[in-house]
Amino acid sequence: MISEKSTKQELLDEYKKLVTEAKTNKIPLPDGTQGLNSKNTKADFFSAIKAIQTALSAPAAPEVKPTPAPKPVPEPPKPTIQPVPSPKTTTEEENDLIYLKPEIKEEIEALNTAKALRKKEYENLLAIEQELVRFVTVINQNKNHNLAQEEAHAAKKALLEENLAKASETQEADAKEQLEDANQKFSDAETKIADEKEALTLERTAEEEQYRYDLNKKQKQEDDLWADELARREEIISGIQSETAELQKEIDSKADFTAELKAKIEEIPQLIEKAKLEGAEAKEKELGKEYGYKTNMAKKDAEVAAQSLQKQIDRLKADYEAVLAEKNAIQEKLDKAYEESNKLYMQTVQSTGGVKILSNMDKT
Repeated sequence: MISEKSTKQELLDEYKKLVTEAKTNKIPLPDGTQGLNSKNTKADFFSAIKAIQTALSAPAAPEVKPTPAPKPVPEPPKPTIQPVPSPKTTTEEENDLIYLKPEIKEEIEALNTAKALRKKEYENLLAIEQELVRFVTVINQNKNHNLAQEEAHAAKKALLEENLAKASETQEADAKEQLEDANQKFSDAETKIADEKEALTLERTAEEEQYRYDLNKKQKQEDDLWADELARREEIISGIQSETAELQKEIDSKADFTAELKAKIEEIPQLIEKAKLEGAEAKEKELGKEYGYKTNMAKKDAEVAAQSLQKQIDRLKADYEAVLAEKNAIQEKLDKAYEESNKLYMQTVQSTGGVKILSNMDKT
């Protein structure tokens, strides 16, 4: 449905369709509707479309056939003068029409048909005019209604503007009061912050001085304790060194004895063989004298001597093992003394420059 809200392209398409339809029906286009193109406005297209629609909806005029020219009639002879006849009656006129030519009858019928069509066209135009009057009335009513609404809107707008102005003045006064209150609070907050900052600065200065004093005091106490600990450890190191020297002397003194014992142990098998040989030779000399009884006694003496020598050997081995165990114990003590001495030395070195490292054993 085409309306004023339609796009220009839609109006152009509708215009072209109506022009084609009018040409097909051989209906002449109204004035001002020919030759429109894309350069025309929407209003031009809309007016042309309405005009062409009106032309298409109007009834087509009947085609009037041209009246054939009457054939020449030979001039009749002049009648003789007769008296004027009286007017003819209706019956006489009808009788006269009967004698008219068929062409004239057809022309009269065509005129009557054209008259009826013109009457119908007039009635259509009258209906269109009435519709236009009604349309104008509706437009005027809408216009008056719009004017009334505009006046009401204008009054409402004026009232709203007045209320807005009053509200703006009230809000401006409130905002000014709130701004002054905020400025006062801000000033008070600044003063309070400055006072708190000053108090905090003084408090921090006092805390820093107290901290430095406590730190120096604690450092001095730790230095004194470390000096005492260092002296104690140096004394321990000195004692360990002395004990180590004594242990080393004892080990050195035991070394010769250990070597002598080892030599004696190594000599034991030779002594046993020598004793066996000496016992055998002595017994052989006595065989001739007291071969019977004394032979057994010699064997027993030899066995007793061998047992005695074995006991001496066992005792020498036990003494050797005891001396060796004592030597090992002394060596372990010496190693432990060296280890403790090295620990104390490392701790003393690490404590240089204020760095103090105490092992768990030293802290107990």
